[in-house]
Amino acid sequence: MEISTMKKDRTIVIDIMLTRRLVVALVGVLAVVTLFAYLTLTGESVVASGGESPLAQSSGTRQFYLSESGAAGSSASATCADGYHMASLWEIADPSNLKYNTTLGNTLADSGQGPPTDGYFTSGWVRTGYVAVTSTSSTVGRANCGAWTIHNLAYWGTTAMLPSTWTSGSQDIGVWRLDVSTCNTFNPVWCIED
Repeated sequence: MEISTMKKDRTIVIDIMLTRRLVVALVGVLAVVTLFAYLTLTGESVVASGGESPLAQSSGTRQFYLSESGAAGSSASATCADGYHMASLWEIADPSNLKYNTTLGNTLADSGQGPPTDGYFTSGWVRTGYVAVTSTSSTVGRANCGAWTIHNLAYWGTTAMLPSTWTSGSQDIGVWRLDVSTCNTFNPVWCIED
């Protein structure tokens, strides 16, 4: 006796309505996944401004530098190269988490791949995070040349440098030695990657 089984062909119909919004979302997700895969495989990074600066973020670690040229307090915030801005002390407080850009930055004989220390022209303007001081206050951490708009001998701005004497002093904050300078003085500027 032979048993035969009959197969029935079944057709299943799935009706998917692709709206314009769904297509745009799917294309967007696909583009993000493709870009992420490409960047992961090539090790490249993308800068938020839409372009990649050859001097910025090549290692994935945020970069900083001390400008080679000096600026008066009133023009300190306009000194940094494209892709960088005048650093707040709090952005550079721990330089071990940053990479020093020796291409853009000031270096000394023993700098290696790091920043210069307590030497000629190594104390730079640094943002304080404080209100715009339009008085003649010379308090370190508050003095800021009126939020870097005043060019006047009677006003002060805060400067920072990495010390070459590695002992704690009254003006040290972590590894930084802080001071003030009159706003008409030309000092380098500490810059950090956007």
